Amino acid sequence: MKTLKLILIIFLITINYTAFACDCDSQGEFLKVAPKTKLVALVKITKYLTFRDIYEEKTPMSMEVEIIEMYKGAEKRKSITVWGDFGNLCRPYLSIFEVGKFYVIAFDAGIDGSKGFAHKNEKITDFSISVCGDYWLDVDIKKKIAKGSVTEKQTQISLKDLRTKLKTN
Repeated sequence: MKTLKLILIIFLITINYTAFACDCDSQGEFLKVAPKTKLVALVKITKYLTFRDIYEEKTPMSMEVEIIEMYKGAEKRKSITVWGDFGNLCRPYLSIFEVGKFYVIAFDAGIDGSKGFAHKNEKITDFSISVCGDYWLDVDIKKKIAKGSVTEKQTQISLKDLRTKLKTN
């Protein structure tokens, strides 16, 4: 009987944990997912803003990015705040983005953190990035090339061609 109770407790804890974990299927490569987002821009990561200890490691929760060029959407600010994952938001951990490096990122709108499932200081005027697909590309700014999962068969594209494809969608 004690063994059965122990198995039941472990089972219930596992179900409870997975109910709060991120669970999403890939929505596709960059040029498939980017047109469905609020904002797509060439950005430079300027600094991490806030941190949280995750598994005894200082992990960035938010970062400031400088908008170099807009490819889709409208944003008047030159710098925006982007929020990442703390374990169950289906967003990337921001530590994968390097300060000083350039990326083309397809952004989603932020969530009002005071109302629930988000960072408590996150605002709807902030941004986030989905991890349920290929929502960012690394950029070689000198060569003006974006690299990553551009399409199913394409792993790099010139910034000029990327701009054209996103502006026509």
